[in-house]
Amino acid sequence: MKIIIRVDASVFIGSGHVMRCLVLAKQLRSIGYTVVFAQKLQKGDFISYISKQGFKVLELNQPKKFITPSSSDDYLAWLQGSWEDDANDFILKAKTADLIIVDHYSLDDLWERKVSNKLSCKIVVIDDLAREHYADLIIDQTYGRQAEEYLHKNPKSIILAGSEFALISPEFKRIRDNLNKNRANEGYKNILVSMGGIDYPNVTIKILEKLAEIKNNDLHITVLLGKRSPHYKKIKDFCFNKSAFTHILFSNEMADLMSSQHIAIGAPGSTTWERACIGLPSILIPIAENQKVIAKNISKTGAVCLLNISDIEESFHNKMALIIRNWESFHKANLKLCDGQGSTKVCQHIIDILEKD
Repeated sequence: MKIIIRVDASVFIGSGHVMRCLVLAKQLRSIGYTVVFAQKLQKGDFISYISKQGFKVLELNQPKKFITPSSSDDYLAWLQGSWEDDANDFILKAKTADLIIVDHYSLDDLWERKVSNKLSCKIVVIDDLAREHYADLIIDQTYGRQAEEYLHKNPKSIILAGSEFALISPEFKRIRDNLNKNRANEGYKNILVSMGGIDYPNVTIKILEKLAEIKNNDLHITVLLGKRSPHYKKIKDFCFNKSAFTHILFSNEMADLMSSQHIAIGAPGSTTWERACIGLPSILIPIAENQKVIAKNISKTGAVCLLNISDIEESFHNKMALIIRNWESFHKANLKLCDGQGSTKVCQHIIDILEKD
């Protein structure tokens, strides 16, 4: 059976949507399904990266003129064109499909209905915005999300809501089951800075400047930022010749990397659930409008220290001190947020949909 995943990445969208779709794609492929991606050509796309993971990518038409979103929640601009043109292009290049997975804030029930009817296929939607969809299955991994928030708009859909359905690699479950129980006694010396694959507002540099103020010879900071980021060179130059700082583009062993860290500093994207699964305390900094509600909800659990971009200069060191003083409490609160089995649960629902009829 053929599954097509419609998802984009760009300097405005970031990489989180693609990364969570890849987790699902790999699990579906491992049980025998043919999985293909469909992505629009644009600056910051992940077409080459997806291809290197062994997946075919249908390259959708590059926009004739690129649009700069007016704000971080200007989702219509993310598509770089109309939904009708996108649907027509997708249908032409997809040709056939048994099931389509859509993870895109610019696409809604109109796109889904047209594509589903034309290709006579099932639709699965990954969303975070509690919108109306034309879908057999809707997945929203937002912490605190209730199925009822979707049901009144989508009475015929199966709704999987909450962080128990977080799409993270099974490797994090492996790490979780073998956690180093003595990590709290290691001195909190390893810090991971990962503000997403793009970090368009360049929060990373603000964090690195504050970390550089800490006088601790045992401190080691790992900075994760790829070449697709417009700030890649600035971050690379900052870390150059600083013994406490190591800049890496990417890690294929993210679960192992995170398990060696004591504190993380990141945005409320897909990596939030990876950190939670292995109990890694973090300073959480929203860098987009749609991340603010998620960040606020998670901060209420005691799993993270919430920090706004505007407060970094004044409050960063206080947040770090708070985590160090209460590391064990933050660690335990994180473990309660995500058990690492979300992708397996979602896969089973997709299998049920495909095998039905």
